[in-house]
Amino acid sequence: MRIAPCSPIPRLIHQTWKTRDVPPEFQALQRSWIERNPGFEYRFWTDEDIGRFIAEEHPALLPVFHGYADPIARIDLARYLILRRFGGVYADLDFECLRPIDGLLEGRSFVVGLEPEEHGRLAKAVERGLPRILCPSFLATVPGHPFWDHLLERLVEARSSADVLDATGPFLLTRAHASYEGGRHEDGAAAVTVLPPDLLYPVTKEDCWSGRLFDLAFWEQATRRAYAVHYWEGTWFRGVAGRGAGFEAALPRQVAAVVTNGRPESARSPLANAEGAKAEGLPLISCLMVTRGRRALLEFAIDGFARQTYPNRELVIVCDSPALPQDDPLERAIRAAHCPNIRLIRVDAAGRQGGATLGELRNIAVDHAAGRYVCQWDDDDLYDPCRLEMQQRVLAAAGAQACLLGRWMIWWPAEDRLAVSCERDWEGSLLCEKAAMPRYPALRRGEDTPVVEQLRRTARVVRMDLPRLYTYVVHGTNTFGASHFEVHWQIATARFGGDRCRAMLEEMGKRLPVEAYRRAVTPVPAMSVPAIVAARQEKVLVLTPVKDAVAHLPRYLELLGRLDHDPSRLSLGFLEGDSADGTHDWLGGRLPELRQRYRRVTLLRHDYGFRPEGPRWAPDIQRRRRELLARSRNRLLSGTLGDEDWVLWLDADLVDYPPDLLARLLAAGRDIVVPHCVLPDGRTFDLNSFRLTAPETGGEDPRHLADGVFQPPRGVGRLYLDAFAGEGIVPLDGVGGTALLVRADLHREGLCFPPYSHRGYIETEGLAMMARDMGVTAWGLPDLRIVHADQ
Repeated sequence: MRIAPCSPIPRLIHQTWKTRDVPPEFQALQRSWIERNPGFEYRFWTDEDIGRFIAEEHPALLPVFHGYADPIARIDLARYLILRRFGGVYADLDFECLRPIDGLLEGRSFVVGLEPEEHGRLAKAVERGLPRILCPSFLATVPGHPFWDHLLERLVEARSSADVLDATGPFLLTRAHASYEGGRHEDGAAAVTVLPPDLLYPVTKEDCWSGRLFDLAFWEQATRRAYAVHYWEGTWFRGVAGRGAGFEAALPRQVAAVVTNGRPESARSPLANAEGAKAEGLPLISCLMVTRGRRALLEFAIDGFARQTYPNRELVIVCDSPALPQDDPLERAIRAAHCPNIRLIRVDAAGRQGGATLGELRNIAVDHAAGRYVCQWDDDDLYDPCRLEMQQRVLAAAGAQACLLGRWMIWWPAEDRLAVSCERDWEGSLLCEKAAMPRYPALRRGEDTPVVEQLRRTARVVRMDLPRLYTYVVHGTNTFGASHFEVHWQIATARFGGDRCRAMLEEMGKRLPVEAYRRAVTPVPAMSVPAIVAARQEKVLVLTPVKDAVAHLPRYLELLGRLDHDPSRLSLGFLEGDSADGTHDWLGGRLPELRQRYRRVTLLRHDYGFRPEGPRWAPDIQRRRRELLARSRNRLLSGTLGDEDWVLWLDADLVDYPPDLLARLLAAGRDIVVPHCVLPDGRTFDLNSFRLTAPETGGEDPRHLADGVFQPPRGVGRLYLDAFAGEGIVPLDGVGGTALLVRADLHREGLCFPPYSHRGYIETEGLAMMARDMGVTAWGLPDLRIVHADQ
């Protein structure tokens, strides 16, 4: 079997397991390959399927197959033969896909990755003189690649090797590749591409097994360039770990901490193995929540308590507002937690001006605590399930009376920002012996700072560094205002925005209900839930002009595949022109798989011969650039619009937007609407979506006309969407096209993108002005953020 040099790797993913009953801890990883590669076919192989395949396709190899004592050797042989026959991608079940893998496959006929360099320093690799190791946990190939025949010859020769690593596994693969490369197979069809570790194997076995991945900052840095991450579960030699659905990170063996006893802090050093700090009889910990019945957020705090792994605990809730006569939200949340060890104390604050202070309420909670330890448990934050367990372990190991976090996570859901805080005593994380606990002062805010200051003077306190245990959420109704949290953003030890923020939140979401919390604080505007469900049934045509877009299209398709809109009601249209990177051919190769998923897919092509040498935002080319972009949009629209209800104009170089983007645009209930497009650092990117500051004076200053189009300096005479944060929805004078939703009937009635100056505006801005002439207003959603590539 031989292949043509230009033959692409099939868009086909193979995975295997003993039966079709995949263990829960692997199911989320399995879904990651399917969901992040929507154009790929997925094929799952059981041991029974494999046995039948070997018998039918390779009967001569049955003695070798059945001769292996170790079952994993049979799986190794099977994966090689499956890929040789069908091509495509193979991934172990303990592999998580982080982004679309198209970028790994383009222009290649065989792809394999290197294990981390540290693995080459392990004893078995050193004994065999293998400083670098090729790993068979991820393989991608065209069918019939010549390397397979070479590998199978080596495999038959090594069939009697005592160690499966030498017989069928990484050591065999590494040696076979070395001898294959020695034969100088350099042409495209026969070449083997070896990828560096940071693309597929960014973490080591020790990183996984020691719990280092629990450190979110480490996880983010390690996976920044990775397409996937292998967790080195090794079920064939370690057994199924059973770490729970979502493949949660193991708890860390060591925790960095500092112990003080009324003296200046000593140098930080890791505590002894925290695992050994477990006591025979775990003391009761009373978690203390003070609340005034803060809407739905307290449900997350109560649920966070219910899911704690520390068994001997109680939750004492002090509330100074009376119960509602019917369906009180606090009592409903307590019932929903199905946790018997929750006590509710209602405080009658009648007659007290302003009610009891926060400090007074906290003292009431302490007085009602039955535990040896008390733990502050705020009603609007998120808590890792092992918060109590880890804090109690560290406190016991240090022989301390109080434990605090030195850093925690800070999350701005409405702004797609996440940070690892600066280092300080985070009072809200306090776990303390009740006997050593000072009284809270009668303050309405900042009441816990004096308590911690006194503990520092009078008690042995341990500060531990495990930020993932506590996520402080900035939701807009916190005790402190926005400026307070902006300071913390600026001084944070690590900051994440845009797609990196979303990647971090997805990782955190394996242990925390981050998406449900986000929906609670950033609800879909202006429509009821039934109306939203109905909107998601609308037929939508997604249109994207593309030029030199190959680098962006895998992410474009991934984000499109995540939209929570029925794909059978989405049509796609592309118009490619003037590309020099093979964009048209790349899209052409995806058409079959896209047409299987979406209602209708059209690819058009038209070159204008426009290839400016300078940056695309240079003022002297704007008129010509936007004229041609307008013509492209109009040509694309006329060549694709059918019976759809809406048209969504979507840029190819967006790097992040929420799955409910389309639902929230439809929910706005407007004929023309745009979200707020920002750069990864949070700055507004889309300067075409604006409101004029002085429309009553006739619009804009004519001195800013260039080539018949208004091009004022940034901010002169215009307000962009960042000026309207918190306003929900606002009317606009101009719109951009990064994500522009237009009612299809408006286009049918003649609304287009003027390629000429329409009252001083062109392209998308001209569309908004033309719509105004038709009596239609364009609108913007300042708090619905999408992220554009920084270029």
